[in-house]
Amino acid sequence: MRYKVIGPPGTGKTYTLLNEVTNYVNKGVPLDKIGYFSFTRKAANEARDRFLKRNPTLNKKDIRYFQTLHSLAFTRLGLKEENVMQEGNYKKIGETCGVQIKYAAYEKNEWNGIFTSDSEYLSLISLARVKQISVLDQYNLNEHLGKIQRDKLEAIDKEINNYKNVYGLIDYTDMLDKFLGPKGTAPKFEVIFVDEAQDLSLIQWSMIKKLEDGYCNDVWIAGDDDQAIFGWAGADVNSFINWQAKQIPLTKSKRVPQLIQQKALDIIERINTRLDKQYLPKSEIGHINQRFKLADIDISQGQWLIGNSIGKGLYEDINNFKRMQGGEKLPEILEQKVIERLDDKKPEFNKPWYEAFVKVPFHQLDYVKSMFVNGEDLSKPPRIKISTIHGAKGGEATNVVLYLNQTENTLKGSKRSKEKYDEEQRVWYVGVTRTIDNLYLIKCKNKKKEYKI
Repeated sequence: MRYKVIGPPGTGKTYTLLNEVTNYVNKGVPLDKIGYFSFTRKAANEARDRFLKRNPTLNKKDIRYFQTLHSLAFTRLGLKEENVMQEGNYKKIGETCGVQIKYAAYEKNEWNGIFTSDSEYLSLISLARVKQISVLDQYNLNEHLGKIQRDKLEAIDKEINNYKNVYGLIDYTDMLDKFLGPKGTAPKFEVIFVDEAQDLSLIQWSMIKKLEDGYCNDVWIAGDDDQAIFGWAGADVNSFINWQAKQIPLTKSKRVPQLIQQKALDIIERINTRLDKQYLPKSEIGHINQRFKLADIDISQGQWLIGNSIGKGLYEDINNFKRMQGGEKLPEILEQKVIERLDDKKPEFNKPWYEAFVKVPFHQLDYVKSMFVNGEDLSKPPRIKISTIHGAKGGEATNVVLYLNQTENTLKGSKRSKEKYDEEQRVWYVGVTRTIDNLYLIKCKNKKKEYKI
């Protein structure tokens, strides 16, 4: 039997799935016959820890199948870290093909399997594979933003495959391919649960199908198509929308207050393709405020989520810049990271960091300056969490600040297709619905780049 739990933000999708896990255990289903999978390692670990808290006599080994699909494939295939492509391997491939690659890696720490790179060639190749289409088919969709040469794209794709064959390496998508192949064996679960199902790529949906066919009695998936914001990484929201099952709608949000929900619904109604859903906000009204800069908001107290990410790296680079100003000699790799923040033609060390770091967006500089003014120690776990909207998905905060500025690539990308336009609306919907009480919207000086909420 198939079940699809559909829940807008804060309605308790994971809570519902964990209740069902408990029901199956109470019916006598062994724990090693229950699979619980989530799109991110963070979400899988959270579900595991919540289940263990409910069942203090159990430990992590008892529920080893609370994991991501990439992690399942990795362990079932008996792989080791040294078997997997690393950033340095991709840089060597770039040298061979005459393509400058500064960064190319899978998010292995989270086991998400999301590939990110500064080379759109590599990103396009990875995207095609998780969508289970050829690189030329992906190229012909014309969703890429840069100038991609068709012949070079084919050549790089072939070189990647040759390199892996010569050195006996695989990448994260290869793990899923091998799991799906004749030599890949799936555990014989009695029931499987899939959280964050709207974020799965086509190749991951194929894994679910293989697990389902392996004598699995019941399959539960949970998600919200309105929160499908990983299309750029290959997520296929239509597979979630069209997956046939008994629907279990969740209709009450325990997070989103009334004013915030109305603002969110105004955004999501712009989407072309979505499942219709009705749900109630919590009883509190909530507050929406507009500002022109972060310094206009008193963030000295309380829990905050800032919808723009500086990353730990920027904080470290600021400190290293100050050390270099003082004449300290740092390891070359640290110095290079600082120099990449400065003007290429005239890197200046006689200015304050917020004037010298010309390659850092203004809103990030504004944020860090505000943190220092408020006496925040950015090296410690934050009272104020900074994140991209993608990184904040699944999280929440009493106070949420969203910068309404959009990059040129974001604006161009949303015009490429209806799917890309829909995804951009979902991103802002997710950002707004992180709010427990107060939402602050920071206006953009350039109105053409401001997202209209």
